[in-house]
Amino acid sequence: MSASAVIHSPAQRRRSLPLPLSHEPKNSKLPLFPQQQQQQHGHHVQQQRPPMLIEDEVHGVIELSSHIQEIVEHPLFQRLKHVHQLGLLPLATDKKADHKRYDHCLGAYKSAQDHLRAIERNSHYEPKLPDWCRQAVEIAALLHDIGHGPMSHAWELVTNHEFDHEENAMTCVDKIFKDAINQELVSLRDDGGGRGVQLIKALILGSSEKLSFPMLGHNYIFDIVHNRRCGLDVDKWDYLRRDNKRLKILSSAEMDFDDVFLQARISADGQRIEYRYADYHRVYRLFEARSLLHVKAYQYPLTCAMDVIFVSAVQRLAPELLSIRSKDPKWLELTDQYVLNVIEKDPISRFVKEPQRIVEVTGNDCSGPDIIRVNRVIPGPWELIKSARELVFFGNKRKKRPITRCVSPTIVSKCFKLE
Repeated sequence: MSASAVIHSPAQRRRSLPLPLSHEPKNSKLPLFPQQQQQQHGHHVQQQRPPMLIEDEVHGVIELSSHIQEIVEHPLFQRLKHVHQLGLLPLATDKKADHKRYDHCLGAYKSAQDHLRAIERNSHYEPKLPDWCRQAVEIAALLHDIGHGPMSHAWELVTNHEFDHEENAMTCVDKIFKDAINQELVSLRDDGGGRGVQLIKALILGSSEKLSFPMLGHNYIFDIVHNRRCGLDVDKWDYLRRDNKRLKILSSAEMDFDDVFLQARISADGQRIEYRYADYHRVYRLFEARSLLHVKAYQYPLTCAMDVIFVSAVQRLAPELLSIRSKDPKWLELTDQYVLNVIEKDPISRFVKEPQRIVEVTGNDCSGPDIIRVNRVIPGPWELIKSARELVFFGNKRKKRPITRCVSPTIVSKCFKLE
């Protein structure tokens, strides 16, 4: 079941969050999204809302406190219900893989909670993480993908990589906190010169250098949401589980890497997160799962061919969309279905709806205007681990299991004909 399904709280019955965006815009103009946020006037007295419980297909039940509910209900977050997590893949290969960025962001939020509790339990590290830092970690996980464009990573191809969803998220974070009413959100925005919001944005970018203040003994939190040091973070932890649950490509044994996160600990100096030698093979398994999903799903040749078609149609028919960012009011309506409706005018877009007409051909037939070439080099899991700058282990080194290293990349070279 999608994470957007709401279980009624025992304390108060709540309706499911409404979908504020239209799935079927009538024309190619982007209408302005109505302002739905309440304004804070003077000493506004806010009634504390009971927790909201959301049923999620990966995590079971996710509990949203009052301040998290306010973020989730913001139009910028609701927009994520209309952005496919896997871009064009459900149209190309597997219709069941139609989950949204909304679901993944909620899952990353829950994963951050689980990971943070686990490392604190396993290390008993002092000093304790301040509450405002804990809130910043959880909210950063919740908002880490809020800046994604239509069809997720496919939009980066459309813009020739001039669009960066993380940089685009910075404006989204600022807007959400500008509209904040809940006192916990207001405190993160206003206390200490806005240190809470500054930390949230730095965590999304995975860069402690963005902070104007030192984290002292809590720099390890930069390994939780966007881990630039070794790539083990809650973003991957959730999307690998979530995507494979829909795609059903890997077995439960191949997905056995939860203990990488649940048995980790904080280093003695508080600067990073360390992982058990006993979980070394699970670390490899995580990178192996990521590599296999790239080969069999994310960069599957037919999906890549459809990306080429999508990019060509948008660039030719609606180049004005490429410059829209989250600072623009039109951003709220820039969703998957809107763009698909716009490119319907282009004859080539019929291949997006009818992928069976994209037929693989041999090398001898790879010429002509109706040919799409797909060439990819997908790194193997050992290459991904080697590229991790700082992967630190603790415990009994004898418990480190041997692994069969896959050192060779997967090379994809295919030709497709549009029939």
